[in-house]
Amino acid sequence: MILFPVCSTYAVQSGNIEYNAAAQLFDYSKLDITPVLEEADYYFDIAMQLEEPQEKDRFINLAMGKYYLASKINPDDERIYVQIARIYDELKKDSLAKSNFFHATNLVANDPYANFWFGEYYFKRRDFKRALKHYTIAYNNGYANNYDLNFRLATIYEKFADLMNAKKFYEATYSLKPEDTELQEKIQSINDMGYDKSEYYHLIRE
Repeated sequence: MILFPVCSTYAVQSGNIEYNAAAQLFDYSKLDITPVLEEADYYFDIAMQLEEPQEKDRFINLAMGKYYLASKINPDDERIYVQIARIYDELKKDSLAKSNFFHATNLVANDPYANFWFGEYYFKRRDFKRALKHYTIAYNNGYANNYDLNFRLATIYEKFADLMNAKKFYEATYSLKPEDTELQEKIQSINDMGYDKSEYYHLIRE
């Protein structure tokens, strides 16, 4: 079982009142956050690559502990809460993941990193409308050349039968990875439909 300390959405459990009082008096802002975040990201990256449950849990715990400490040092860094949210997402703890994503986007509403990963959260749950909202914010705030984002946008627009926008984003994705023949075939298949001239296309756009 994995136990974490919590930042804003999770809480440190302890029966030692004196210890808690001392911890509250400690000035975390005096700590250097750089090595803490470097370690957190290092453990996080390893955890995301591992498949063996025990080792994965071990590195997730290490990452969570470091991100928690980082959140105490700088509670206004939205990226920290995104990383915590991604860990909870990985653990399928939906409500904790969502609350941390919301906390991150409340700190910086248009942050592209936070919105991209919030979009990923919704995309995995097939909530394409909410995913599109966050992907679009990420796209408009610095992620326009992100391959994964363009592909996600193309996929969503295709699911919504908005083939003009689907083609636009598939073409953008292909321009970022021109060796991908499957994308080229996808674009050609949309062209072959003659969607822009079809009565069906104009009906779904109204």
